[in-house]
Amino acid sequence: SAFTTRNFGGRPHKRKMRGQNFFLLLKPTLTFSEVSASASTVRYQVATMTEQEQQPAKDFYLFLDCDDTLYRDDWKVAVALTKKINDYTTNVLKLPDGKAYELYKKYGTCLRGLQVEGLGVGQPDFDTEAMLFQIHDQLPISESIPPNPDLKSMLKRIDLERVSPCVFTASIQEHATRCMQALGIYDSFIVKNQFPIIDVRSVNFYTKHDVEALEFAQKIVKCPVDCSSRCILVDDSQTNIRVAKQAGWQTVLVGHKTRDGKSQLDFEYADHVIDKVTELEEILPHLFVMSNKGSDDDEDEEEKKEEEEEPNN
Repeated sequence: SAFTTRNFGGRPHKRKMRGQNFFLLLKPTLTFSEVSASASTVRYQVATMTEQEQQPAKDFYLFLDCDDTLYRDDWKVAVALTKKINDYTTNVLKLPDGKAYELYKKYGTCLRGLQVEGLGVGQPDFDTEAMLFQIHDQLPISESIPPNPDLKSMLKRIDLERVSPCVFTASIQEHATRCMQALGIYDSFIVKNQFPIIDVRSVNFYTKHDVEALEFAQKIVKCPVDCSSRCILVDDSQTNIRVAKQAGWQTVLVGHKTRDGKSQLDFEYADHVIDKVTELEEILPHLFVMSNKGSDDDEDEEEKKEEEEEPNN
């Protein structure tokens, strides 16, 4: 597969070790109130961390975007989501047609744009959680996102002794969970290892267009601000990649072309440009343990047996 790279070093590491607990264990299904409470807990724990707890425990902090990064579906889910957001803002908030997408392009999410520009905020009909629920409900996720066993295998090979991975999405936790369940990686990657999903609530509704979102994300994974060079953002958005690079993060841009068909192989703020996320192991081998195909197959078979033995709910 073709990709471009501006190598920032590293070496393969052969030792394999399962990850230790993170502070946030995500349940397969969470109510909006539970997720909001989790986000509040995140912010409280970030504010009360001791100096010792803030010392970096990992060599690298890997932040994986969800939509159009963990999966590529020719923007089918993105198009459906864009339409639902536009319908909401025109029908409920009475904004002009197309205003929602304009806000998204400018601020990273339509909701952030509504908050910054004061559009609908404070109106009786405007409810942030109601909006988030309505626009993310009944998206064509199962129809558009098939299971990805190659991605599942690659994620298993991340060297959890040296690397702290998480999912960092501008969407909401419930949506990211549904996407990862469709991919077949939610239970084996997120739940099994207790990795956090950093969503828009977790970063106080900032987006990856804002450096504040990156600062929140670093605190959530307990990476001090002066260790931003240990952070790696894997994302499909040029703006997100630019902001991260300017903040001192390492960057991997996913997708050879933008949504409107323009090449982004030479994007100056990307250390690497790959076509799909499973190429990550090729360009950053130092984040992974050496592959052992037989071992991976044995683990897959063991997980399959465990799933079959679980009682049906």
